[in-house]
Amino acid sequence: MNRYRRNIRQELGARQQGFTLLEVLVTIIILSIGLLGIAGLTTGVIRGNHFSKNVTSATAAAQTQLEAVKSGGYALAVADNFPADTVSMGGMSFSRTTTITAIPPVSPATVSTMKTVSVTASWNESNNTARSVTLETILAQ
Repeated sequence: MNRYRRNIRQELGARQQGFTLLEVLVTIIILSIGLLGIAGLTTGVIRGNHFSKNVTSATAAAQTQLEAVKSGGYALAVADNFPADTVSMGGMSFSRTTTITAIPPVSPATVSTMKTVSVTASWNESNNTARSVTLETILAQ
């Protein structure tokens, strides 16, 4: 009788080792949900990096134009000297427009001695969303 009980215990112990099919399936489902979440985050990060690269390139294009206006000085800061153009940077084309306006004098008896310079760099994202970056400065005579 003792010998019979010992064999049953050995068989039960052998059967309880490892995982059941249900445990394996639940584990696979949980891992799949986690990996899908990570994949979604990854695509969002890639889109964000692409957008950031475009904003940085547009800012650099606008800054270059703004510096060109500033280096010419107050007298040459006229919109006709800086026509709209297109610049390619980082694999994207940016349209730059420069607006120069005189700031009205404080009193009517004085002449305006300051101008506002505004440079806008605009582009279209891959999903046809229009984006733009505008930089402004004030030039004094």
